[in-house]
Amino acid sequence: MKRLLVLYVLGSMALLGCDPAGEMLQLIPSPDGTYQAVVLDCRNGPSERMTLIKVVRSGGALDCATRALQQVTLSPGLSPRMVWMSEDSLLIDDRKERALTFVEIKEGEVSMTFSSWTVLKTPSREQSRGREYLPPAPPSIKTPLVAVRSLSRADVVPEPPIKTPPVAPACGFRGLTLPADFAVLAGGGHGGKRSTVQIDQSGSAATTMTVSVDNPGKPVVLMLSSQEPTLWSIRRSQETTILAVLVSSSYRQIVAGLDATTPVTVLTAENRSECGYFYVDANRLETLNPMAQRFFGRDVDMVYPASGGEVTLGEAKGTPSKWVGGSDAPVESYADKTAPLAGEAGLDDALRKGLLRRANIGDINEWEAQMARVAPGRGATSVPGDGRVSRFRSSHMMRNAYVVLRPMTFPAGLYGARSAVFFVRKGTERPRGNPGHSEVYDFNDMSCTGGPGCRL
Repeated sequence: MKRLLVLYVLGSMALLGCDPAGEMLQLIPSPDGTYQAVVLDCRNGPSERMTLIKVVRSGGALDCATRALQQVTLSPGLSPRMVWMSEDSLLIDDRKERALTFVEIKEGEVSMTFSSWTVLKTPSREQSRGREYLPPAPPSIKTPLVAVRSLSRADVVPEPPIKTPPVAPACGFRGLTLPADFAVLAGGGHGGKRSTVQIDQSGSAATTMTVSVDNPGKPVVLMLSSQEPTLWSIRRSQETTILAVLVSSSYRQIVAGLDATTPVTVLTAENRSECGYFYVDANRLETLNPMAQRFFGRDVDMVYPASGGEVTLGEAKGTPSKWVGGSDAPVESYADKTAPLAGEAGLDDALRKGLLRRANIGDINEWEAQMARVAPGRGATSVPGDGRVSRFRSSHMMRNAYVVLRPMTFPAGLYGARSAVFFVRKGTERPRGNPGHSEVYDFNDMSCTGGPGCRL
């Protein structure tokens, strides 16, 4: 009865021209997956439109009518850019043609900061120098220069002893004394060379990144970032001194190849960093200088984008004939053999164990038929032109749809492109754990929870 009443109310709202769901324009989860920032195109009546930015807890409803932890109304038609500066701080550029402004909303458990930013293309006369210059960023957030350099291979000379370096406390390097003159160099990118090994529960296979530092003119501190779980192998020229290394990511990062006395701080959602995060990304360079100031008291001197799992940092014009340091340890040596498989590997493991099977058209048709009986108007067969059937039967959907056969736990890391669709048969227990961004269609109570397909 309650379900039918809700359907009646929603139908009445539709007749009045009010769309409680709205059109989802963007959906960006926070680094640790706790929150989701969503941009919605909403209608209030036949003619009134607005753009809403909402922040909700992951798993909550993402529509125009749902109460949000934080919400801002923009003019209709705007397509803002958003980036999470930390797990509870959202930076927004609404792309208005106006003077540079800086507005911060701090009420509640998530803060929103509105600030214009722009990344300019490299002028052609600068391209020959291999550098990209960016305009000034919002107040107190400067963007560093970006350098591009090809990497030449050279012999690696290990410097004994190469041990796991000490990891400093968050937000600082205990006991580190910096000289008056040193360089802050940043490098990295989305990820390095892809492996088939998992080193955490993100659901992503680890990548490997070789970092070569050649800066004999002055000692350096390094800021490295990857958006994937990554093993960093760091080597240096014989004339280069590395004072400290700061690494940032949402996922596990491993630093190898340094001298045992070189301090390292790793900021990740996994270790619940209280210092925030930074990114080496052309669209998010504004995150670098605030972190450099916090840890080293000065801005970044230059940013070096990685390519093909390799990045060279420094001002030297030549390539050293011999490198010091580096690590030949395979990424497999860092895998936790006792941890459950995550993401796609976890789903494949559940298939092998008979906990899941692949869904087929018959499972989808059965759900639609059952829904048509218990909630007339929701079943696909009673809504001419409804797009759910075509979406269900798309090749993408079928590749990622499963039927739960036995009690199990959702694999970790089912977010974004790694999310899936689960049909829970009547009489079968709903899987335990966190489904991430996945959709769960439960025949036991005919409920749909999770991703955007549940709101169709």
